[in-house]
This record gives sequence, C-alpha cells and structure tokens, in this order.
Amino acid sequence: MLTQSDIAHYLLSLGVVKPRAVVEDELAVADASRRNCVFIASPRVGPAYVVKQAGPRSAPTLAHEAAVLGALADAPDVAAFVPSVVHHDPEAALLVLSTPAGARNWSEHHEAGGFPLSPARVLGRALAAVHRLPADSVEELPPAFDPLWGLSLPEPPHELLLDLSATAVELVARLQASEFVCSRLRELQSARSDGALAHGDLRWENCLLAAPLGGRRRTRVLLVDWELAGSGPAGFDVGTVIAEYLCRWVGSIPIPEPHHPDRFVDRAGYPLRLMRPAIQAFWSAYRSASGRPPALARVIELAGVRLLQAAVERAQDMAALSAQVVVLVQLADNLLRDPEGAALALLGLDE
Repeated sequence: MLTQSDIAHYLLSLGVVKPRAVVEDELAVADASRRNCVFIASPRVGPAYVVKQAGPRSAPTLAHEAAVLGALADAPDVAAFVPSVVHHDPEAALLVLSTPAGARNWSEHHEAGGFPLSPARVLGRALAAVHRLPADSVEELPPAFDPLWGLSLPEPPHELLLDLSATAVELVARLQASEFVCSRLRELQSARSDGALAHGDLRWENCLLAAPLGGRRRTRVLLVDWELAGSGPAGFDVGTVIAEYLCRWVGSIPIPEPHHPDRFVDRAGYPLRLMRPAIQAFWSAYRSASGRPPALARVIELAGVRLLQAAVERAQDMAALSAQVVVLVQLADNLLRDPEGAALALLGLDE
C-alpha cells in the first residue's frame, strides 16, 4: 500500500507532475482516507490529483468507480460534473483522478460562506443531469455493496453487525425496538430502484465547488466518489443532500440531553431558517431540470433513511450515544411518520 510519503514519487513515475514540483516541495499531499486510502496531491499550479488505493474488501468498488467515471466521461450532459480518470491499475487497486485546483467540498464551503443559493441551484441541476441517464449506462454495482443499507436495519445482515462498534449495535437495537420505524423501513424496500442512475453516497464531502477555467469564483460543481453508483432511487440522492443540511443543523445545537431538544433549537450554530432558502433553491432547480422528479414525500422519506444511516455512522466512533445522535433518530422518525408535513413545516418545501 502507498503511504503519504510515496505519493509524490508515484505521481512522478506516472508523468503527471513535474520533477521540479517534487524536488522543490511544491506538491502538498493531504491524507483524506475514509473507506479507502485516499491522498490529495495539490501542485502550486494546475489541477489536483486524487490517489485512491483500496484494500481487498473495497477493491471491487474502486474498479467499479473507474468504470463508472469512464462511462460518464462519454455523457455530454454529465462529463463536466465528474473528475477525470488519469490512471487506473486494477491489479494494485489504484485509481488516480484529476480535479480542479482549489476545489472545496460542500462542508468547507458552507463553513466559510454560509449557505448561498447559487451553488445549491448548480448542485440541483448537476444531480438532475445524472438522474436523466438510464441506470444501464454504467455497469451494475457489486451485489455485496448496498448504498441503502439503512433499509436492512430491522434485520441487518450478519456482515454489517460484525463491522459495528458496541455503541452502534446499541443504536441498531433501539431502532429495532421501534415497531413503527421497522415497519416503514420494510415498506420502503420497494424504493430501492426506479430505473435512474444514482450516485449512492452524495454526502457533502463528495460535492466539490471549484472555479471554472479562467475564473476565480467557485461556481462549478464536481461530484466525486462514485464507488456506490448504479441503479437506484433518484430520491435517495436528493434526500441525502437534504439530510446533510439537517445533520449540520442538529450537530450545531448544544443539546445536553435528548428528551426536550426543542428547548435548545434557538441556540443552533447553523439555524435551519438560514438553510431553508438554499434547500428550497436546490429542490426547485433539481425539480425543474430533472424532467421526472421523484415525489417530494418519497424524497423526504429517503432523507429519513439517510439520517438513520448517519446516526449509525456517528455512533460507530462513540463510547456512548450522544444526544445529537439520538435526536437524529427522532428527526428521522418524524420524516418517516409525516413526510409531507415535515417537508413543509421544517423545510418550506411543497410539490
């Protein structure tokens, strides 16, 4: 496996960076590992390079991502929204991608500049362009990987439980004790696919904002990390974007205990009232550009599923369940219980 100190010389061996950049330390290399080993190499001038290397378990999805990006590069409406494949080594499970210089992910952008409407609209149009492609335009996702794994929480597969920490298992047990949540998740099993090409993991870290060629303002959207892309519900991608706003809102509320979170909503560092215009701009742009948008109620239900997944992911790294994680589950319950009412009351959205 490559280490951070190997990246500069690896890119040099591929001929994608100049020797001067390595010799004079003009190449900054950052570790962005999550599911795979991921390093971002940023020269002082020119595009950045993302070097991804998978272990044995995730090698199939890395090969899948390379194939998906190859197919999307030939789709005129989508090619501008995805990174370019520079090099793919299937035997070493290595993938090198090129992204624009100075790109920021959605989280960094919002921390620096609030919740502007223009990027939200661009993201809505970009996602609509993806969803207009037929699912069979890319190869199928390996069956062992399921972006909508939250639907299986009533009866999770043994492999999922083995990967969970004790705190995450405790949270899953709480979810299983809710007859309503389990019933709704089983009902939503039919929403696993609607014939669209879905990204499958559209959290803010996978949405980049960059300046176009010759420009300075970050107005170009780039969607990255296509390992889980394939046939799936368009509403889950849209719901994931909305769920990311809700996660940021809940995470900014100083909740000492989860029993009465409404008492502390006014203290949120990122108030929902400041996010609503961007959420509305995103949904409006997506709905206008998609042609056949999913029903808003289904989008909100799937946003609830994504909130449950986010709660389990956060619990994975905790010694005990935090109040914010418990509130995420309560919020997901509300979205699943009354999606149309939640869309209007929480987000100001309607069809």
